[in-house]
Amino acid sequence: MADIDAILFMVARRNIRRKAVRSQTKKRFRLHQNVQQLPDELLIQRCRFDRETINYLCGLLTDKLVNPYAHNHPLSLEAKICAALAYYTSNSFQTAVGNFVGVSQSTISHAVTHVTDALVELGEQFIQFPPPESHQREKQQFCNIAGFPDVLGVVGCMHIAIRAPPGDPHTFLNHKSFHSLKVQITADVNSTITSVVARFPGSSKDSFIWRKSPMAARCAAGYLGTGHLLGGSGYPLQPWLLTPVRHPSCRAEELYNEALKKTHSTVVRTCQLLKKRFRCLEGTRVLNCFPEKCGRIIIACCVLHNIAVSRGVELPPNEGATPGQRDRQDSREGEEEEEEDEEDEGDEEEDRESPHYHLGQQKREAVIQQHFEKL
Repeated sequence: MADIDAILFMVARRNIRRKAVRSQTKKRFRLHQNVQQLPDELLIQRCRFDRETINYLCGLLTDKLVNPYAHNHPLSLEAKICAALAYYTSNSFQTAVGNFVGVSQSTISHAVTHVTDALVELGEQFIQFPPPESHQREKQQFCNIAGFPDVLGVVGCMHIAIRAPPGDPHTFLNHKSFHSLKVQITADVNSTITSVVARFPGSSKDSFIWRKSPMAARCAAGYLGTGHLLGGSGYPLQPWLLTPVRHPSCRAEELYNEALKKTHSTVVRTCQLLKKRFRCLEGTRVLNCFPEKCGRIIIACCVLHNIAVSRGVELPPNEGATPGQRDRQDSREGEEEEEEDEEDEGDEEEDRESPHYHLGQQKREAVIQQHFEKL
């Protein structure tokens, strides 16, 4: 009996060893799609970039993303970038995006983090305010829109939906009753983003974000020269930041407001383009990460947006939408952005106590007298 037990024990041990060896030999790494073999139509639809621009991105990010010590069949550089682009441009969860490149959700998550960090490092290279030598050209281009003089850029805010963060979620709850980051951008006439601030909770006022932004400090230091930015009614009136007349009392002030609104719509259009190109920002599904990482994703998308604008990469047509539906959608989104300005009117009494307000009022009156009273 003892001999039988010993034999059975030996057979069991041998089977366990064979099973372990067999499980190791059967281990297979999932095959990652060869990006170079994907059709152009699929790249544009899923990544919002053509093959030539994706190759350009690969050249930009090679030093930051290629790890010579990586093992276990890592994603290729092209696949890693396309995985992140597919996440940015999708309103689906990471698992669905993983199906596109044939990798797991955890691999997608790592790719998004690595590519996002690499793009944020390039922020100063691709998100720049026009240098002084180009100011005259910028002024002329903005003047061609509605005749508003000396404009060097337009500034505005947008809400990017995020999950409710732990700790103090109420500060991220905006006036539309969803949690968000409130993102401020400035834009030029071509919808290029020239500055971005993506760290303030959704309950923040436009005027507060502006005063805390690096752009406000640069303006106060005289970087704009004789030029100025245009902002909505939520922004403080300053010599370098002109805002609408809240209660126009004459035809000249009405014409001033009309020209300002038409020119300022450039930043509204830029926000629309950014959200259309990168659907993770449009609010259909919230960014499901902590606010700091959400802010980095937003900045990465702004970098990619500027690259797309500079290289003339067009958005793909809306799938399943007629031209009339697209026009109504664009109009509705524009109205929502403008409503944010109306909901967030600045603290006028606080503004009036600032010496910058009086200087801004003098400049606004001069602009109205010199350019709109004779119309």
